[in-house]
Amino acid sequence: MNDASSSPEPAAPSDATVPAKGRLVKVAVVVLACLAMVGMLAVLARREPLPQVLLADGRILQIEGVTYGTNHRIGSGSVVVEHLGPWLPSRLYRWLEPKQRESKLELDHPALVVWVNAINPQTGTNVDCQGIRTEFVDKDGELLGEETRSWFGGQNFWRVGHIFYAYPRDEQELTFQITPWRTNRASTVKFRNPKRFSPREWAGLPLPQTNKTAAVEFVLTALTMRTNGGPKGYWQTRTRFWEPAWEFRQDGKPAAGWADPEWTAEDAWGNRGKFLGVHQPVLRFSATVYPEATNTRSASLVATLPQVSPSLLTTNVWWNQPCKMSSNEFMAMGICTPGVHVFCDGKYDTNSPAGMGPVSGGAPSGWTGQSRRINPLQVKVQTGHYTPLPTVYIHAPDLQPPLRLGLRLRDTNGLFWAAEPEKQGSSQGVHAFLVKLPTNVTEVLPELVLLKPVVTEFLVRTSPQK
Repeated sequence: MNDASSSPEPAAPSDATVPAKGRLVKVAVVVLACLAMVGMLAVLARREPLPQVLLADGRILQIEGVTYGTNHRIGSGSVVVEHLGPWLPSRLYRWLEPKQRESKLELDHPALVVWVNAINPQTGTNVDCQGIRTEFVDKDGELLGEETRSWFGGQNFWRVGHIFYAYPRDEQELTFQITPWRTNRASTVKFRNPKRFSPREWAGLPLPQTNKTAAVEFVLTALTMRTNGGPKGYWQTRTRFWEPAWEFRQDGKPAAGWADPEWTAEDAWGNRGKFLGVHQPVLRFSATVYPEATNTRSASLVATLPQVSPSLLTTNVWWNQPCKMSSNEFMAMGICTPGVHVFCDGKYDTNSPAGMGPVSGGAPSGWTGQSRRINPLQVKVQTGHYTPLPTVYIHAPDLQPPLRLGLRLRDTNGLFWAAEPEKQGSSQGVHAFLVKLPTNVTEVLPELVLLKPVVTEFLVRTSPQK
């Protein structure tokens, strides 16, 4: 017999016993939520639609969106299509697929992106929207062209994101100009500026100016007015700009063994690039100069690799030699014959897919790639490098800018030759160096080097002080 006693718990109150005040609060919350949703929908419904424009080549160009920042996205995503698309029946796939699929861009610096697609005016169907030059026209009549563009395609819908690091940032309304390559006749539309800026207060100095670093002495001697683009560069915006002239000295003498400076300009509104017009009273010029790989004084030796004979190469030669300098770790993979070489997750893929060859009409060497979903949770990305020359591949996934790798080749006479880094950069941490040597040089000893740049800035007054 259990001596413990207990009393029954009170029953929960029914809706009938809830005080009238509490019911009124619940009703009020629901009503407010509904009103907020209706208000939000009304705001979205009143949002000004972005314009369309009839181009000279007959297409209708639609401004789909304008975004600002470093992370950009537009369109609609579908989790089901993204993860299960390859395994869905074709009818179900077409039914679930968003009409305008999501596109994303991640940039190193804040930029304005103008998203466009094109329509056939006779059929109303979406058509490819490439083959156009886009630019902004500012209040002074200067043209500010795009830095680059990204194309996104599918079976029935195509869009391009035109990326601008420079645009009329202080103007409330932007004038956007589009010129088809085939016609060279421009059309313009206007839309609201989504991100306006006020100028910073800069006081520039006249030229020449000198900045000294531990490695080299920079001198910005003069600015020359140039014009970019022209009849032969129909894809380039015709823009006037200031081109800086540089001098480099080391130990009081002209410096040797340094590459041409990589420079960019910035105005007081935050525009970045080389082609900013000529109306800004002050510009900030940033210059970065790297030692050449053959500069034994300033390029740091990472590792000496096995001796090779590139002209006699008939098959790939693998080293798989680990290298390290400070916190940077590298893998010298080997030297490969001319052709196409495919990598996956930074490793050489011997089971590469067909069709990963050179881009038609493109550069003689470069990267191409493709991705495919191998299961609902995993995507396999493969990148192929096509090259007409023997090529050395280095895997350096953790190398952080502004550091770069270089490769020099020392012949039997002690002379150095520089291997050419792939102009399109690296892919999946794989760096490609193309080997081209004089016919009388047969054997070389590759040396991997680390290139640390010298960086400097000049705040320049571009017009006489009033």
